[in-house]
Amino acid sequence: MRRVGKSTLLKSHAEALSKKFPSAEILVIDKESLDWDHIRTGKELHEFAMGFFQGKPGPYVLMVDEVQDIEDWERGVASLFNRGDVDIYITGSNARVFSTELSTRLSGRHMEIPVHPLVYPEFLEFSGLPDGDVAWGRFFRQGGMPGIHAISLDDKVVFEYLGSVADTVVLKDVIQRHAIRNPRLLQRLLHFALDTSGSPLSAKRIADYLKSQNIRCSVDTILEYLEFFVDARVLGRVSRHDLRGKRVLEVHEKYYAADHGLRNAILGHRAQDIGIQLETIICNHLLATGHKVEVGRWDAYEVDFVASKDGMRTDIQVAYLLSDEKTLERELRPLRAIGDNYPRMLLSMDSHFREDHEGIRWMNVREFIRSFAI
Repeated sequence: MRRVGKSTLLKSHAEALSKKFPSAEILVIDKESLDWDHIRTGKELHEFAMGFFQGKPGPYVLMVDEVQDIEDWERGVASLFNRGDVDIYITGSNARVFSTELSTRLSGRHMEIPVHPLVYPEFLEFSGLPDGDVAWGRFFRQGGMPGIHAISLDDKVVFEYLGSVADTVVLKDVIQRHAIRNPRLLQRLLHFALDTSGSPLSAKRIADYLKSQNIRCSVDTILEYLEFFVDARVLGRVSRHDLRGKRVLEVHEKYYAADHGLRNAILGHRAQDIGIQLETIICNHLLATGHKVEVGRWDAYEVDFVASKDGMRTDIQVAYLLSDEKTLERELRPLRAIGDNYPRMLLSMDSHFREDHEGIRWMNVREFIRSFAI
């Protein structure tokens, strides 16, 4: 997504390469700067880079930031790559750019490095705050976009900044890229998807909601618009997995905000959303630490997250507070129903609890985030 620090990482890597290889010719093109507005096509990219490197001893390095803003960029990149003597680094703010266009052109000769908003341990490092209620409270409200640490501690100022980030992402990566004719409908759809985070979502359900607001929209259009938000990394889609039948269920997927601070900026920070906020934080933490994340289904029971990495699976249930035995039993029931031997965890904000319930480990959310496989 935009504003998660890709440009800073790219510049840092350029500096590191320059120090390690003083003779390297490093060309850095930032398509968000008007200085590079003259490079608009893949052919122009190829010709400019060839001219820049010509007659120089090398090694050669090309870095392009926000490459999707160059029309037919993949042809230019592939042509330069096929020379065999140019190392190429590109960043983009659209998932489909790399999952389809690049993989087709370079057919497995590239490596993708996802860049996520900050997880809580990184937030502590950026903010300089010690781990505690103050730091957690700020992270819980403001989220993990790194830019917030350069502006203010004040929620109002941070939410204004995050709102502008959301507007930029929606405008540049969705409305302009896909030539959306009805921006109002797009905004309504984003608000509804964020407001119902953590609940199974169907295009039919959204269409019925919009109809109740006197807005008519086809199911196909809704599915297309949701895909645009996923491509722009505004929303993350979590599929449902039948744990007994070992198959992905392609109905009633769940959507989570890519950053819970952005969700707060768009919808407002609301006390009734604490449970959804916790789910969003856990989901994004798992994704940022390299896990595949799905919703688990076992017969009639559903588990919030099934996290898989390096052949290991962990089943995770998330709750706010387990104030009594009835609430505890309700949250444990789906985990107890699972009939296999993978690790099972119950996460909540409680500070006093028994650590083990019939093989199910019960942990505090913050303890889990600090310890779980960064």
